Amino acid sequence: MSNLRNRRKNVRKAAAALTGAAALMALLTACNGTATGSVKTDNGAAAPAAGNSTSGAGSTGTGATPNGGTSGGGNTSGSSTSGGSTSGGSSSGGSSSGGSAAGTSVPSCQASQLGYSWADPGSGTGQQKHAVVAFTNKSGHSCTMYGFPGVDLVNSGQKWSLQRTNATPKRVTLANGASTNFAITFLVPAQGDSTTFTPTTVVVTAPNQRTSFDLSWHGGAVLLQDGATHPGTFIGPVGE
Repeated sequence: MSNLRNRRKNVRKAAAALTGAAALMALLTACNGTATGSVKTDNGAAAPAAGNSTSGAGSTGTGATPNGGTSGGGNTSGSSTSGGSTSGGSSSGGSSSGGSAAGTSVPSCQASQLGYSWADPGSGTGQQKHAVVAFTNKSGHSCTMYGFPGVDLVNSGQKWSLQRTNATPKRVTLANGASTNFAITFLVPAQGDSTTFTPTTVVVTAPNQRTSFDLSWHGGAVLLQDGATHPGTFIGPVGE
């Protein structure tokens, strides 16, 4: 009986040892395995799963460039849509402001809104002199002038339409009451010149207008070169 009890006791010990060994093997297998999926960090955020560290770093390290565009990689959802062309680009500062400027453009000065006068009726030394005509804005608002006026030198029996220079005109904006000028350069006769012309009136037409205004001529005789290709008497653009 004593031997039988000892055998049973040894069998139970062996079974307990086998059970413990199996549990130990299972524990070692779990510790040496490969983790998959995402795990939680200490702050509760999901860390990148194995093999995703490159894309995770790219998304963090790129994004919007300083001017609001996209840098070409990374998280585009936080770049061009919220900080780029939609809220900070053409929608707020492009065509809208351009359209507003076009809608408030300054009108051209009309002939009936201008005053005509001599700023200088004729001066200079030598054979070539200058007379300066002033246009004054009397419209009650700002207006613009651009280009060359029309000028005819006239007396009782003759009219000479003067040629323009090759100067490039510029746009001039006149506030109400402001003035701008243009010059008539004219060649006076030298001793012995027979083709002289003495105007009594200057007929002035403002740029891009059809209505003219007469000013009395004070410059004396002019050398008549109405058939010349490059006469010494000519007009310049407004604002020169």
